[in-house]
Amino acid sequence: ALLESISRIKGATADKRLQHVLTQTKKLQERFELLTQMAQQDFLAKIRHEIDGLQGDLTDSRVACVLETLVRIEPLSINTFFEKLLDRLMETTGGRRAFVLLYVPKSTEAEVICARHFETTNLALQEYAFSRTILRNVLQTGKPVLLDDASLQEPYSREQSVRNLELKSVLAVPLKRDNETIGAVYLDDNRASNAFDEDDLNLLESVNRFVTFYLHHAGLLPALLKPGSRVFMDGSRAFREIVGNDLELMKVLETVRRVADSSACVLIEGESGTGKELVARALHYESKRADSPFIAINCAAIPKDLMESEFFGHEKGAFTGATHRFVGHIQQAHLGTLFLDELSELAYPLQAKLLRLLQSGEFHRLGSSELHHAEIRVVAATSKDLKPLVESGAFQKALYYRLSVVPIRVPTLRERPGDIPLLAKHFVSKYAPRNQKVLQIEQAVMDTLQAYPFPGNVRELENLIHRLVVLAEGSSIKLEDVPMGVLQVNSHRINLAKDPLYRILTTPPRDLEDWKARKDEMEHFFAEQRRQLASEVVDKAGSVAAAARQLGVHRVTLHTIVKEKKL
Repeated sequence: ALLESISRIKGATADKRLQHVLTQTKKLQERFELLTQMAQQDFLAKIRHEIDGLQGDLTDSRVACVLETLVRIEPLSINTFFEKLLDRLMETTGGRRAFVLLYVPKSTEAEVICARHFETTNLALQEYAFSRTILRNVLQTGKPVLLDDASLQEPYSREQSVRNLELKSVLAVPLKRDNETIGAVYLDDNRASNAFDEDDLNLLESVNRFVTFYLHHAGLLPALLKPGSRVFMDGSRAFREIVGNDLELMKVLETVRRVADSSACVLIEGESGTGKELVARALHYESKRADSPFIAINCAAIPKDLMESEFFGHEKGAFTGATHRFVGHIQQAHLGTLFLDELSELAYPLQAKLLRLLQSGEFHRLGSSELHHAEIRVVAATSKDLKPLVESGAFQKALYYRLSVVPIRVPTLRERPGDIPLLAKHFVSKYAPRNQKVLQIEQAVMDTLQAYPFPGNVRELENLIHRLVVLAEGSSIKLEDVPMGVLQVNSHRINLAKDPLYRILTTPPRDLEDWKARKDEMEHFFAEQRRQLASEVVDKAGSVAAAARQLGVHRVTLHTIVKEKKL
């Protein structure tokens, strides 16, 4: 009904528009009253009162449109709530990308709750292609930022990240509760200037006030603000994310500290799930490049025919579907670190171009003859041994030696079982608050974890602890919660039926016919046993004659038994 009302007022006069908006405000209030009666939950009643305070903002029908979407969502999933919010905000303002993050006050850490149309989907590890300077300003001052063209407006135009990303229109508005900044909603459009205006700013401020009030009274905000589930806003947690006291791990960290400020390429080797990206991140944040971008690329996740465009960028019209100029990952990483994960999957034609970039620092965008320069440090990681690929010609020898100036091998988890208790407790402290739980790990569970080889390494352990936290009942994780595979229990199906001769030998026959039936049954049983035995012996001996010699019977006798079985 509210959306239909909005459609009717698009072409109305100012007086009629105001009248319609007041009408839809009244309907919105009535909807809240109905929901309150149906759900019998106090926080919905409080939301109705909050909407009363937003009546002035509802003169913009777009605010009503966004809020109407939000009140339809059951506040059970914070991610679903923000996905709907961001989709509607992008539709309403015309923004091309958006994300929401929650801020830990008086710190440099935040948690990305939801992102739309960003290239990465890994919220925990990947870096987002936005200017941290802009976000840090919003979070620390509590004031919104509206930029018509960030690449031309001081002081942001001087920021390397703004230049690398060629940021243009940006709108970032803080989320506040009790006059304290607890997060921000960010929208941008790096293809056009002046994409947002003051009306969009007012829209976002009005919606943000409603969002924080709604989530707070739905009981969803406090759990998200507990420590242990945050991502990097700077390098303060780079080393703290690498948990363990194992000697080999300590050698890895010492190597990271020694080579951090060098511009030499580093090749990180290790099985999948060992934490190679965390090591790469530590290298970046321990270096003098820490204030510059850290751009991570998973070579296995990019189709081979798109790799060149993703790495070096492309001009508008360079190929079918190239509707705008794209700044490649290499240019985005200028003065920072380019992390190439799963290096073994790098397309062979691209290897030569990457080698040229490492040697000269020069590259061309796809569809352009203009020469570009990039000063970057390349850190690569692989879960495969590259030497056989080099020997077979599948990976260029020159590039391999160029990238492996400083090789670092990350140990597997089974090589450092003493770190499992530390990691397990670390992951419990990470996931338990998200599920509103306070949990301990029983010693029997810890012993079981240390005995398990963890072929998936730290990633498998983290996923297992996450599962155990979600399923745990009470105040501890118990042995019965652990999957059978981790317990290393091999189950076999058994026959619970009684011995086939049990009835014949324990109960007397009823009559002569019963006696004859039992006799036939016993003869059939023993004949079947002989045939099975003969079959097994023949299989192991290799022939009837050899089996007969082992059994001490004539081969004709054994052959007769085998023939009866039709082997």
